[in-house]
Amino acid sequence: MSLLSGMVDRMASAMGYERSPGATLISTPDSGYRGARRDRRATREWVPPAGSANADILAGLDTLRSRSRDMARNVMVAAGAIHTVTTNVVGEGLVLKPTIDRELLDLDEDAALEWEQQSAREFAHWCRSADITGGLAFADVQELAFRAVLESGDCLIVRRFDPAIGDRYGLKLALIEADRLSNPARRVDTDRVKAGVQFASSGRVEGYYIANQHPGDFGLFHKSTEWSFVPKLGRDGGRLALHLMTHQRPDQARGVPYLAPVVESLKQLGDYTDAEVTAAVNAAMMVAFVESPTALDDEGNPIIGEPDDDPREPDESYLRNGATIHLLPGEKVNVTQPGRPNPNFDAFTMSFLRQAGVALELPFELLVKHFTASYSASRGALELAWQFFRKRRAWLVRSLCEPVHEWFLTEAVAAGRLSAPGFLTDPMLRQAWCGCQWIGPSRISIDPQKEANADKIDLEMGVKTRDQIITERTGGQWRRKHEQLAREEAARRDAGLGPSSASSPAPQPAEDDSEDDSEDEDA
Repeated sequence: MSLLSGMVDRMASAMGYERSPGATLISTPDSGYRGARRDRRATREWVPPAGSANADILAGLDTLRSRSRDMARNVMVAAGAIHTVTTNVVGEGLVLKPTIDRELLDLDEDAALEWEQQSAREFAHWCRSADITGGLAFADVQELAFRAVLESGDCLIVRRFDPAIGDRYGLKLALIEADRLSNPARRVDTDRVKAGVQFASSGRVEGYYIANQHPGDFGLFHKSTEWSFVPKLGRDGGRLALHLMTHQRPDQARGVPYLAPVVESLKQLGDYTDAEVTAAVNAAMMVAFVESPTALDDEGNPIIGEPDDDPREPDESYLRNGATIHLLPGEKVNVTQPGRPNPNFDAFTMSFLRQAGVALELPFELLVKHFTASYSASRGALELAWQFFRKRRAWLVRSLCEPVHEWFLTEAVAAGRLSAPGFLTDPMLRQAWCGCQWIGPSRISIDPQKEANADKIDLEMGVKTRDQIITERTGGQWRRKHEQLAREEAARRDAGLGPSSASSPAPQPAEDDSEDDSEDEDA
């Protein structure tokens, strides 16, 4: 067998192939993926390291995180992308709508509705002072935590109990920035502790090491740094800390910023934009260069540099409004033509941003806030964006809103403010009592009339409910709007005005997409 293996190795070497240890077959020249070949010119020098998730991420995470934050502050497109995602995912804050499983809890419809309304009232009261510092409502916590995940890659939220004067609840949320989650004493990573996250031998997360100050505070406050360990789960099995991050690979310990795939590209685009702006400002002035005759010394050799007896003021050579140049005998002025603004700047930038939008899952039109295509094309772009926003919102609900809501219900039930039999003893019943929906910003509307007609047809067909239409398109709560409409209609009848125009069927305009199609062709 060894003789045959040696012959195979020699044949493979002669043909230009390498045989992996333990391999028993030789690939033919045309088999497999071309992307894995090393004998092709396009991929010959392309040998990226095959590191683990933590090996690829943790080594440069601090630098990547700081660059992402700098871009969020100073690069317009990067800041706009983060603002756009945050506004459409969180908006004014995700609002709780309890929807308990009344069949499992053996409650009739009226009893379930009454409990949901009372639970929503109690939660709304707690939301006014959700932050441990006392300065943020729960809607602000959602926005701040989500923005921190986008800019830094992850964020830690720790459950605290700190009842303040006037508060009915002691539950408070402590937001921990990503930089404070680190190994004790800045030690190197081990198989159990990686970038501040401690793992069990089975791979389960056991807890987090949190520094008492940000590493960027060094030299400012002269405070010694100490680390405390916060377990992920408490003695009762409930979570004490929420590590908000999106997992892109198995065994990943820390998250990466949202801008990570485009950090280098957007930085170069920002530098290019600054250079074009500077060039345009300079071109707006009358730029001229003074051509002087060559000065000679006593021996007839040309003098290198400026002559010592130049009578002009040194600062007159700087570009500024109204600057003048005094000419000496024999000098003349040459006016430059800088060619600004650059006619190719916009085309290049737009092409560049189209590629960046693909990586950020933001359509180009929404990334630059500029819609020039037809209705159908713009609607398609917004539908793609809405899928991305809905996915990130569902992640935020699972990672933050639902666990915090369960924390709140635990205290409310334990304190006797809400009656929920079996909540503290049966996990199945607890899940039934915790049932809820989280309502966020509605979908962006381009042509409200067309979308309203589509919703009307879906409602008549029975494929949508009024509550669903309100949640998706107009915002608000169906029950509140229903009660308000009933009051308005009753007031109109009492005043002898008859039914409002809203209760009569709306005229159906003729649908003509020929204009949209022509716009598509022109675009």
